Amino acid sequence: MNTQIRIGQLEIACFSDGEARTNVDFAIGLTRDEAEALIGPTDDGWTFIPVNNFLFRRDDALVLIDAGTGSGNQPTLGHLPQNLRKGGVDPASVTHILLTHLHSDHANGLIDEAGQAVYAHAQILLHEAEHAFWTDAAPPGENAKLAASRERNRRNLAAYADRIRIVRDGETWRGCAPALSAGHTAGHTCWRIDTGGEALLAWGDTVHFAAIQVPRPDIAVTYDRDAAQARQARLAMLDLVSSNPMIVAGSHLPAPGIGRIVATPTGYHFEPAPR
Repeated sequence: MNTQIRIGQLEIACFSDGEARTNVDFAIGLTRDEAEALIGPTDDGWTFIPVNNFLFRRDDALVLIDAGTGSGNQPTLGHLPQNLRKGGVDPASVTHILLTHLHSDHANGLIDEAGQAVYAHAQILLHEAEHAFWTDAAPPGENAKLAASRERNRRNLAAYADRIRIVRDGETWRGCAPALSAGHTAGHTCWRIDTGGEALLAWGDTVHFAAIQVPRPDIAVTYDRDAAQARQARLAMLDLVSSNPMIVAGSHLPAPGIGRIVATPTGYHFEPAPR
């Protein structure tokens, strides 16, 4: 899947990594009936959400936003490299990867089954807070799931050890500025991208269940490291993009993954960009 969208002077493409199987019961503070009233019918709570990645050129750089899931997860995921090739893009030609955070569906696709870099010539740009959380020593008593994620992320980053650029709020790289939006993870990052027109905000997992959390931004998910902080970050981002001339690109927004957020009397509404 490859959808091209023009924003100002920027051509950005949405490439699918596939669809993630997840459960509406992971939404905090909603009954299943309430969730299904927003998201539609489910299979005993189970449903699928898109996993989007974005690609654009900036001068001599070919920039990818997030890296997909890789192999060994769900059979409906891990298709980003294949879809890039179908779109005429050799993964080896990607020069830079802007990471929003290091959850598996955003970062495990950095390496192949042998632990080698899928994007052999790419430099990674990663916020200092996210890098520190996953590479610092684990706190005492860390649960097994988080410990396994920490170990996998160390492997993901090791393949790019000499090609990791740590970024901080206030920095700009070729018109791309990181903005810490912590809560979903310790260093969850939105990337504001200059287009020569309206700004583009690649907001990662600001929303996970778009059909639920855009109209009901108060709803957090169990994937959030800090649900209260993630809720505050989501409300701030939704207010920002709905009250300014901005386009959003979201990892789990419906096709084409890019569009506008419009305020409503009770919440917000996503308007997909025309294709």
